[in-house]
Amino acid sequence: MKTLLTLAIAFAFAATGFAGQKKAPCCASDAGKTECSQIYAKLNLTPEQHSKLDAFQARCEKDGCSEESMKKFFKNAKSVLTAEQFAQLKSECGKMEKRG
Repeated sequence: MKTLLTLAIAFAFAATGFAGQKKAPCCASDAGKTECSQIYAKLNLTPEQHSKLDAFQARCEKDGCSEESMKKFFKNAKSVLTAEQFAQLKSECGKMEKRG
């Protein structure tokens, strides 16, 4: 009986731990990184824009692809993309996150 109670308590703690975890951002996986590259291809980027987005993405990954680093990525991306490109980037990334 004591073993059963111990298992029940352990299960309860494990379940609450998993419930409190946030979903990892899309760029946190290899598949996500590949999909980001495919999104960039749709944006008709100049070589300079592509280079800067790659640097922003690398920094985001280095910072752990956290919610904060993703916000910084989008802020930086907005500074180098046209309004149309940025809207398409946000739309495509949103689709990718929904699928993830």
